[in-house]
Amino acid sequence: GFHTMRFFLPCFILLSLGVLQPPPIFAETEGLFSPDPSLQEALLREIESAQSTIDLAVREITSQNLTQALVRAKGRGVKVRVITDSKQAKMKSSKITSLIQEGMSVKVLKGKDRGVMNHRFVIFDGKKAVTGSFDWTEASEKWNDEDILILSETEVVISYQKEFERLWREKRVIH
Repeated sequence: GFHTMRFFLPCFILLSLGVLQPPPIFAETEGLFSPDPSLQEALLREIESAQSTIDLAVREITSQNLTQALVRAKGRGVKVRVITDSKQAKMKSSKITSLIQEGMSVKVLKGKDRGVMNHRFVIFDGKKAVTGSFDWTEASEKWNDEDILILSETEVVISYQKEFERLWREKRVIH
């Protein structure tokens, strides 16, 4: 009766005013730091879970494990697009040539003026973005202190997707 109403009415008013917000559903953010857990293992799990698209913007990629995972994803029918930096792509250790040979959609960008394409992010299925200091390299996995953030908040993922699409349209393309 009356006591129940005295409790619920103020809660209803606060909810309707937006003061008491229910926690957002599926908007999890996870921060991981190397060496434990393995950031490469976390990325491999995300790649293996991808159903439709992987959009990767990364300065360099030398990791054989991550490269092979992208190739397997493409083999499963996942549309994989990669944007990388031109200077890094020319390095002997770069896996960009092998990704191109595997039929991946790859754009190799020069930086503006003397700059580089220095992003490190990937978007899975337009629903999850992963970003951080982690380079897709053997050194990042084995020796460096690195971090990644796994983001699934819709507005944040959309902002990363917009940046990827902007870069994909760039005219500073080498390949």
